[in-house]
Amino acid sequence: MLASALTFASAVLGGAPPAHAVPAPDIPPECGARASFDRELSKRLGDDTLASSVRVTITPAAGQYHLRVQIGSELRELDDPSCTELFRASLVVAVAMLLHDAQLAPASPASPASPRKPAPPSEYPRFTLGVGAGVALGTLPHPVLALELESKAFWRHLGLSASLRYLAPTQKVDDQAKKVELQALGAGVAGLFRPSRRWEARLGFAVQRLNGEGGGSIAKGHQDSVWVAGPTLGLAFIPFQRGPFWAGLGAEGQLNAVRGSFQIIHYSRDVTGPPYEIYPVPWLAGSAFVRLGLVW
Repeated sequence: MLASALTFASAVLGGAPPAHAVPAPDIPPECGARASFDRELSKRLGDDTLASSVRVTITPAAGQYHLRVQIGSELRELDDPSCTELFRASLVVAVAMLLHDAQLAPASPASPASPRKPAPPSEYPRFTLGVGAGVALGTLPHPVLALELESKAFWRHLGLSASLRYLAPTQKVDDQAKKVELQALGAGVAGLFRPSRRWEARLGFAVQRLNGEGGGSIAKGHQDSVWVAGPTLGLAFIPFQRGPFWAGLGAEGQLNAVRGSFQIIHYSRDVTGPPYEIYPVPWLAGSAFVRLGLVW
């Protein structure tokens, strides 16, 4: 009985085993992985032991993320709305800090000269290739399906883009059943301004070639084409960016400073008037797209 009492007292005095809280990870899973960081650092510097000396933390703070990279007593800190962007920046910062320390450290007389370390890769310029699908209105008589192929290059907040667009066929029919069937192919270039990773404004110039063919009650249909060109102004929103993939929305307007029209020759409602203009290209046109692509 004495032994039972001692066992009970020991359990009461010792108490239950202490609970241990699971510490939060230094790098949130949605931002990256520590193993990936160590692997990429070793690829660049060729020494697995260097990665263990780098302390990297990414923490959310007031609508954005805060990065801390510490090696010994040296500390670098950055803020950005995107934690994946900070994860990539942490690698660049860590390589730069380690290379700087290696240059300042005295060479050991007993060891042979180590090979020159490669410079860390630059985060910029960045290149993207994307495709888009949407609607175009104003260039052709009715809103039509528009397909786009676009490439961009940018350096931090500024960049350039070049694009090709195809506008699906449609037609314009007058009250006498005379019609013209139209489709268009265009190209454009633009300068880009990115105040943040999610927003992009653009100012550029675009040109389209409209192909038309007469039909309906026209006695003899002909094919012809006209050119349309003018300045463009657009805005894009890019809500999804994960690794090399991105997706977003965009809208653009165009002022048709150069514009043509399609006429039916030898036909006029007023015999003394000019040829009948079945479709004049409007002064203004616009488009909206859903885009997705790759960045590297």
